[in-house]
Amino acid sequence: MKLICRLWQLYVMTITIVNANECALNTECVSIANCPSIRDNFNSIEAIPYCDLDRRGTNVCCLKLPQNYTKPKDVDLPIVRECRSYGSLPRTCYKPYVVGGTIAEPKELPFMALLYRKDADEFSQICGGTLISKRYVLSAAHCFFDGASPPNWVRLGELNYTSTTDDALPQDIEIINFIPHHKYHTTELQTKYNDIALVKLAKEAVFNDYVSPACLPIVDGNEFYEFVAAGWGSASSNAKSSSHLFKVKLERFDDEKCFQMIERNENLKQGGVDNRTQICAGSFTSNQGTCSGDSGGPLFVYHPEFRCQFLVVGVTSFGEGNCGTRGVPDVYTKVQLYTDWIQSIVWD
Repeated sequence: MKLICRLWQLYVMTITIVNANECALNTECVSIANCPSIRDNFNSIEAIPYCDLDRRGTNVCCLKLPQNYTKPKDVDLPIVRECRSYGSLPRTCYKPYVVGGTIAEPKELPFMALLYRKDADEFSQICGGTLISKRYVLSAAHCFFDGASPPNWVRLGELNYTSTTDDALPQDIEIINFIPHHKYHTTELQTKYNDIALVKLAKEAVFNDYVSPACLPIVDGNEFYEFVAAGWGSASSNAKSSSHLFKVKLERFDDEKCFQMIERNENLKQGGVDNRTQICAGSFTSNQGTCSGDSGGPLFVYHPEFRCQFLVVGVTSFGEGNCGTRGVPDVYTKVQLYTDWIQSIVWD
């Protein structure tokens, strides 16, 4: 007698059901047949965002491709090849929902980097950053020029840097070089330009569920209208930095609204915003945004094509002063304009 055993794989997933108008963060309620990012990866997505069950058929909140979006598969660049290769890394897929400012979940944002100063037993959190390869973190140039003590270490895979019991697996790696963009400059007051830098690590990061890189864009960010920003910065101008990683949903401000904000602030009025190299984002409805300690961190979206990956479109640069104020945007450096410079250092 032959005994035939058949093994069945059990898929465990979280089901989220929302109304059609509650799909958020660059998503829309469509038939699953018209959403290849979910349809083609159904068995590997942990949280399926269903919507509008009253409508006939199976509908899901699907990531929207921006108008005039250039698909990465149509472009042969190092940043696209690297992004495609990241798809094979261990990764926890999270549903693309952010409501207000809220703490990040374990393994949710594995590309986040914490830049800090370590002298003897002293730990000083200074800036944020984005892991983009095994040896490089993307951050803001001003993180290394503002203040007397620039960061000398990077921590990856962190969630709450004051806790040893959170679900995190941090890697501390020394900084051996920082490379600011050669055109970085600042006015005498607050305005900064070409505020972007690469941080070289003393050794390679170990990729796992807690640590993996984000992708770089081939579009300038104006195609997107909703973003997420994250960091360990303070919640308001007068508050201390947060020890727990936070995330916040932001909207893009058009150039006119951004210029109006600049005109109201005498410090920022001196230089103004360069809409070619900078993008403005904030909240129209609530007092939330990036603040002190978030500098250098990413402004990002969920990747429109590559499953469970993130696209960094901006680097947190500066703000009006009273951070996290409703209707007042912060200014971010557009990453896409600097990808040739980044590629020449990181991958060439």
